[in-house]
Amino acid sequence: MKQIVVVYSHSGAAYAYAEAFAKQHNADLFRIEPVYEPRGFFAYVLRGYQSTLRKPVRLKPDQVNLKHYEHMTIVSPIHAGNICAPVRSYMFTHRTYLPKVDIILTHSAKDDDYKRAAVKLEDELKFKFNHVDSVTLG
Repeated sequence: MKQIVVVYSHSGAAYAYAEAFAKQHNADLFRIEPVYEPRGFFAYVLRGYQSTLRKPVRLKPDQVNLKHYEHMTIVSPIHAGNICAPVRSYMFTHRTYLPKVDIILTHSAKDDDYKRAAVKLEDELKFKFNHVDSVTLG
């Protein structure tokens, strides 16, 4: 079964996790890249604002054809209690081509916000994740 791991990571922590996960599961790895990537403290403010208000983020074009994959694992940080804006934009852009999808949400605090964040995105996409999990990083 051909698999892909799709990740967005501002700080690099989620990317490092996704890279190890992809290697362990013999999957391809794709990094979501916004056209504009803010730096410093402003990045956290902007991404929190975009995630809370469900603002779309312009993404760099990708050459990944999801029709070639039977399974996708998304690794995404939680911003302000929501799926981060770049991942949300990616999912909306590709929602007609999504294979079976698991999502692993990364966060720095031990809480259940990740479940609520996943349910919110499922409701918006009219899509059900196969499996939802979380990992505490940092």
